[in-house]
Amino acid sequence: MVTKIEGGVAWVDPGDGVERPAIVGIDEGALQPGDLVMVHAGVIIAKVDLSTLRESMEMWKQMARELAASTGEDPEAAAKMIEEEMWRVLKIAEEAKSGRRESVRQLA
Repeated sequence: MVTKIEGGVAWVDPGDGVERPAIVGIDEGALQPGDLVMVHAGVIIAKVDLSTLRESMEMWKQMARELAASTGEDPEAAAKMIEEEMWRVLKIAEEAKSGRRESVRQLA
């Protein structure tokens, strides 16, 4: 979660309470404190949009079904596992977005 932005560098708390610097690799104007972001190798590569995550759930479930079917696993069990995990992540992300930064620790 972004805690502050200072000239091309955002300070990000990944959930452990320790703020770390990350280079802003996306449109800085679209970023603000409280935003959830993806960081790779010290660079912010994406802002996490909760509504997009919700909308993409069906796509992820379908991919899980197809992969499971191709490996002889139960497609519906795979889709259910993905759905449960995505709802867990969405709940944590919503808690973090509402100011409960410590909730992100559950993702580690």
